[in-house]
Amino acid sequence: MSLASRVKGLILRPDEEWKIIEAESPSVLEFYLKYIVFLAAIPPFANFLGAWLFGVSHGRGVVHPAFASGMARAVTQYVLLMPAVYLAAFVISMIAPHFDGKSDDLNALRLVAYSYTPAFLASGFGILPGMRWLDVLGFYGVYIFYLGMPRMLKCPKENADVLTMIALFLAVGISVLHARLVDFIAPMALM
Repeated sequence: MSLASRVKGLILRPDEEWKIIEAESPSVLEFYLKYIVFLAAIPPFANFLGAWLFGVSHGRGVVHPAFASGMARAVTQYVLLMPAVYLAAFVISMIAPHFDGKSDDLNALRLVAYSYTPAFLASGFGILPGMRWLDVLGFYGVYIFYLGMPRMLKCPKENADVLTMIALFLAVGISVLHARLVDFIAPMALM
């Protein structure tokens, strides 16, 4: 299935798309190369382009990152996003049996990555001034996660809400860790 049709299916008819996804069995590498590497590029590079072209509000007004440091930061964000997605999937896979689910790292990775799709897409608004607030559309991924969990991790519906909330808190925690690592490795030099 093409990337565009998969994204469209997840956004417009997620329950039907999970049925299709459940029947597939890509390898981890194949899944990363055909899906994650493309969508995970949107957040760091949209943010970089938006900041570089239009600037960001900073204590003394609007400032622009230097091109080289901004690009280095975007690449760092992108590279660190790859293991961050896998870390979230690994933890969710490990806690699924505590909610009567099945521990399956590949299915957990697919569940997490497909659930991040709205957040990846919504972050594209970071390129446009004043549109950053549309990142809130990424929370649709929580619903996608909720629908996919019974299929991907065989978690009963009665436990799905609790595991979804745990996964949400986990995603926030990993996002904070990701942001701190990026700040440490590639701080933004402003002009």
